[in-house]
Amino acid sequence: MVQAFKALIDLGRSQEQPGVNDRSGLIEDMQNRYGTSGDDATRTLGNVVAESATLLYSVFGEKGSEGIREFFQRPEIVELCNVPLDSPRFNEACNELATRENAHWAAQAQANPDAPGPAAGAAFSGSFRNYIQQGVATVVRMHDRGDNENLASTVAGLNAFSRQTTTTAADRTQGSNPPPAAPTNPTGRTL
Repeated sequence: MVQAFKALIDLGRSQEQPGVNDRSGLIEDMQNRYGTSGDDATRTLGNVVAESATLLYSVFGEKGSEGIREFFQRPEIVELCNVPLDSPRFNEACNELATRENAHWAAQAQANPDAPGPAAGAAFSGSFRNYIQQGVATVVRMHDRGDNENLASTVAGLNAFSRQTTTTAADRTQGSNPPPAAPTNPTGRTL
């Protein structure tokens, strides 16, 4: 896990590539195809991808996004993203997508060993990606059901976790603050 955090720090310190809009383009593609929070569309794995990409965009912008939009346009990936959240195949599709995305980033990292984006993408295993996607799917389901009480307690738990204290190398305890509020999404559409 240390390697994953180092890769994220390196990604955060990197420069965006001029003209790249793969992450915001991916978000727009997914929202156009699968709808957005609050509409009447059936929620799918594609909605989970859009929400996850929106979170990444709020933290990293377009840093390290090169090629991800193209990956999610592949027919076999679109087929996985089409699986509804309430389908008996959802867990299988979620795991397969996570495994394929990890393989994509691993190949990119091998081809571009000095690029921080592929290194960060490859640092997260398929099983960890599946775990994250399942968590995002839970939040999407709660939001769509209007389960605000459980959604609020989930967010409160995440906020409490982000404020936990940490011990520095000099054995001084310090609090960690949550990151600043992120924009709703880069395309200006409401999620």
